[in-house]
Order: sequence, then structure tokens, then C-alpha cells
Amino acid sequence: MRVFIIDDNQIDLLISRKLLLKNSAEIDVQEYSQAQKALQDIQANQDDKPDIILLDLNMPTMDGWGFLDGLKDAHIQSGFKVYVLTSSLDDRDRTRAQKYQVVEGYLTKPLNDTVIQGILQ
Repeated sequence: MRVFIIDDNQIDLLISRKLLLKNSAEIDVQEYSQAQKALQDIQANQDDKPDIILLDLNMPTMDGWGFLDGLKDAHIQSGFKVYVLTSSLDDRDRTRAQKYQVVEGYLTKPLNDTVIQGILQ
């Protein structure tokens, strides 16, 4: 299983990676601190897309919404599940995320083992 973590916060990247690897030794984790780079990699390697993407919303340059719009604009909407992973508790963000077909869930930071196990099943 291949998982992309897209988050500009290095501590959140570390926590997410450690929890993923703790819960499954068979995971290939790729970290991105810039959403634009992750989008470029997905577009360039459409035959080798991730299975799961953990996506932060609030990032500089390209935020999570820009990433989701980029996927939609490039017609890359299948083959993986996106979980929005954010510190935002704003119901408007949750409602907005549900409008994207590729978004499987809305998770609030920090992650824990129970949430990770639910994602990996």
C-alpha cells in the first residue's frame, strides 16, 4: 500500500508517518511539504498513484483546496482515497470537503492508532 502525506508541518508529517508504519509494515510512505509537488508527481506517474492521501488544508503556496481542485482539473479522480487531515474544526470546511468526490473522510489532528487502523482497512 502506498500513502502520500501532504502537510507543511514537519512535526505532523513525522507523527503521521510513524503511526502509519507502526500500524502496518507493508506501507510505502511518501511525504510532501508542498501540495504542488505532490500534484505534479501524481500527474507525471498516473500508473503509480498512491492508494491513500492524507491532505492538510492550510498550507502556503498551494493549500489543500488547491490540490483537490488540481486533481479535479486534471481529471485525476479515481484510484485512491483522500482523507483531509486538518486542525480545522470549522463545519464549513467539512461541508466543502464532502463536495469533492475523491475525499473519503475528514480527520482532525492529531491522528491516533484507531483512526489509522480505520483508514488502512
